[in-house]
Amino acid sequence: MSIIKFKERQIGKLFTDYIAVEFLPMKHVLFFIFFFPGFLFSQVPCENGFAGIYPCNNVDLLSQVPLSVFGAASTNEVWGWTDPMDGTEYVLLGASNGTIFFDITDPVNPLYLGRLPTATFNSLWRTLRVYDHYLFVSSEANNHGLQVFDLYRLRNIVNPPQLFSEDAHYSGFGKCHTLAIEPETGFLYACGTNTFSGGLHIVNIQDPLHPVLAGAYSLDGYTHEAQVLVYNGPDTDYTGHTVAFCYNGNNPANLTIVDVTDPTDTETISITFYPNSAYCHQGWLTPDGNYLLMDDELDENSGYFNKTRTMIWDVHDLDAPHFMGNHFGSTGAIDHNQIIIGNISYQSNYTAGLRLIDISEIADTSLNEIAYFDHYPTNNNLGFYGEWMSYPYFTSGVIPVSDMYSGMFLLKPNFIHISGNGQSTCFDDTAHFEVILSEGFLGPVLLQANGLPQGVVCTFEAQSVFPPDTVGVEIAGLNSLSGNYSFDLSATGEWNEYKRTINFNVLPPLTAYPDNDGDGAGVQGNTIEVCSLPSGYSMTNDDCDDNNPLIYPGAPGTSEGIDNNCDGIVGGAENQFCGDVDGDGLVTVIDIILCSGDLGCTVSCIADINADGSVTVADLMIVLADFGEICE
Repeated sequence: MSIIKFKERQIGKLFTDYIAVEFLPMKHVLFFIFFFPGFLFSQVPCENGFAGIYPCNNVDLLSQVPLSVFGAASTNEVWGWTDPMDGTEYVLLGASNGTIFFDITDPVNPLYLGRLPTATFNSLWRTLRVYDHYLFVSSEANNHGLQVFDLYRLRNIVNPPQLFSEDAHYSGFGKCHTLAIEPETGFLYACGTNTFSGGLHIVNIQDPLHPVLAGAYSLDGYTHEAQVLVYNGPDTDYTGHTVAFCYNGNNPANLTIVDVTDPTDTETISITFYPNSAYCHQGWLTPDGNYLLMDDELDENSGYFNKTRTMIWDVHDLDAPHFMGNHFGSTGAIDHNQIIIGNISYQSNYTAGLRLIDISEIADTSLNEIAYFDHYPTNNNLGFYGEWMSYPYFTSGVIPVSDMYSGMFLLKPNFIHISGNGQSTCFDDTAHFEVILSEGFLGPVLLQANGLPQGVVCTFEAQSVFPPDTVGVEIAGLNSLSGNYSFDLSATGEWNEYKRTINFNVLPPLTAYPDNDGDGAGVQGNTIEVCSLPSGYSMTNDDCDDNNPLIYPGAPGTSEGIDNNCDGIVGGAENQFCGDVDGDGLVTVIDIILCSGDLGCTVSCIADINADGSVTVADLMIVLADFGEICE
C-alpha cells in the first residue's frame, strides 16, 4: 500500500439550515481518526476477501481520498463526466462545502482539481447532474438555487487545486433534494424543492447558461427522487413519451409514474402503494423497461425487516405496476441508492458499502449478490453513515463512491481472475494459465489477448463461454524471448468488459555440455540448449578427462600422480606417496611403528608422507595401504 501526502489540508465546517450535524458514536469517530488521516491510500487488490482492512469480493480498491484533502465535513452525491475531446474521466463529488472535481486519468493517484463552493450555506445534502458539458448543482441549503458550471473549464488546469465560480444561476427555487435530467429532451427535474408542493419542478436547460421554468408536477405532493427518460419499454401506449418514475417519500410512500412529455401539461399515469412502506426513497428501471427495483430508506429502521430490502416491480403496464416481491441482502444495512446497468444493480447501502446485484433472473423474483466493497468495515448496522452513492458509468470501469465521513473511494469491479500469473516458462516450452470467470458476469464471454510480444501466440481452449467457468490459456512462440513480459487479457460479455494483466517470465536458453563420467564437468562436443540441466550434461566444458570421474577442475588430489584438478600440474595431494618411512625401499612393520610414533608431529616430522605439514591418520592410512609394497 502506497501513501501519498496531499498539499491542501483544510478543516471544513458543516452548516445546514435545519440539520446541523449527524452525531456518530465514539467508536466510529475513533475508527475515522485512526484509519483516515490526511493521506491518500491506493492500489489494494481484493484478495481472500479483503483489500487491506476492507471486506470485499470481486472489487479492487484503487485509491481513497479523505475529507481533509478538500476541507469538507462530509460527502453526498457523486457523478461523473467524460471529456469527448480526449476521453479524460472526471469525478464530480458533492460535499458539505461545495462540489469537488477530480481528474482520474490515473485512478491510483487522482488529481484534485479544485472546488465550486456552495451557493449559500454548507449542507449535508448536495445533488448534481450533467447535461452536455454543463454541470447542474443544487442543495437543501436555503436559497441555494441551481448552479451551472461549464465542465470544459476543467481542461488544462494550471496549479490545482483552484477555487471555481459558477457560470450561471437559476433562482426559480431555493432548496432542492435531488436532480434528474433527461439528456435527449434537455429538461431538468428538481425534486423536493420549496415550490410546487415539493413535486417536480421542471426546468428547460436546452440553453444551459439560461435555464427557464418549463412546468411542474405537484398532484401527488412531495417527490424525493425521480428517474426520467424517453420511454421505449413494453407499454406501447407511452412509446416516445417522456416518463418520470417518482419516489415520493412518506406522504404517503408510493411509486408514482408521470407523463411529463409536455411540461406544461403533466399527467399522472399511476400511483401505486406497496406493503411495509416507511419512506419510498429511490429506484431504477431495468434496461428493457420490464422491471423496476426500488428501495425504501426507513423500512429496516422501522423494524419491518432485519436485512436490506430491495423491492421488485413488474412495470410492463405503466398504468398498473405490479409489486412482485422482495429481495433481501446479506446484511442489515440501510439501503440508499441504486443504478442499473446491464444485468447489474449497483447499490449504495450505507454501512455495507457498494453492493453489486445480478438481476438476470429478475423475472423469477430472484436477485443475487455477486460482488461488494465494504468501505465502512466497523459494522453493517443500521445507521446513516458509509456509502451515499456510486457512479458506475465510466468506460474505464472505475467506480467512484462517496463515503459520507471518509471521503471518496475509487473502486474497480473485476469478474475475471488469473491462475498461474507470474510464472516462469522455458524458452522452448509454452506458458499455461487459467482464466476464472466469476458468477454474475453475463455471457457469452469472448476472451482476447492484447499487447503480446512479437511472434507470441495466445490460444484459448474455449470461447463464447458462460460464467461461472474456467478457460485454459496457452502462450506459445517464446523461443526468441528472454526476461519478464506482460499482456492484457480482456473478457467481453453481454454488458460488461473486464481486463487483467498477465505477467510471465521466459527463461533464456543455456548451453549444456556432455558429461560422460558424471563428475559435473563437461567437454566440448554434442551440446544442447536447455533451461534446466538434464542427466549426463554439465553447464561447463572444461573437463580435461571426461572418462575419469576423479578428474575435473577443482578436484581433490588422489595421490596417484595424476593431474586431478586439470591445472596442468601434478603436485601436492596429487603426488603419488609411498609409506616407506625409514627409506629402505620396503613398507614393513617398522614403518607402521615409526608413523604411529610420529602422530601429531608438526615440525621436522619423519612420517609426513602426504607432505601436508603434519603427521595425521591420513599418513598412517598410506603406510597401511602400502604395507608389503616396494617403493620405487
